Amino acid sequence: MKTKAIAFLLASICFTTLSEKAIAQDTSEVASTVSSEVKRAVFDALQVYRKSGISGLADAVSECWRVPRDFCLYLDFASRRIAVSVTYTGTPLEQYFYTESVSKRGRIWLKPNGRGQVANDQYLDAVDQVMSRVLINQRDKMFNGSP
Repeated sequence: MKTKAIAFLLASICFTTLSEKAIAQDTSEVASTVSSEVKRAVFDALQVYRKSGISGLADAVSECWRVPRDFCLYLDFASRRIAVSVTYTGTPLEQYFYTESVSKRGRIWLKPNGRGQVANDQYLDAVDQVMSRVLINQRDKMFNGSP
């Protein structure tokens, strides 16, 4: 009886360990995909801003949300960050990019995932932090003459 119990316990530990590794691998793949989409959103937002300014950003984000997807969330956050940075030149922030407006669009998109508002708000905060780092990295590249 003890042998069977020990064998079962060892099998359970092995199964749990393998499951955790599989979950970690899936999480890593998801994080990589999110990271590349965030970078693409930053690149796209910067391109739109250079060509069409803040109104172009608002149009691009609005157009993206017509077919909602995670990328629209990232584009929205990148565009907001750019719009906020432009306010340092004296240009008032367009209402479309107020924190509450952007967060509201994000919450509407995330609501059906079933994780709850607290988890979704934490996700939005994390996206905003990543977006900030990516934009700072892009800015630094621009000032250093890199593409």
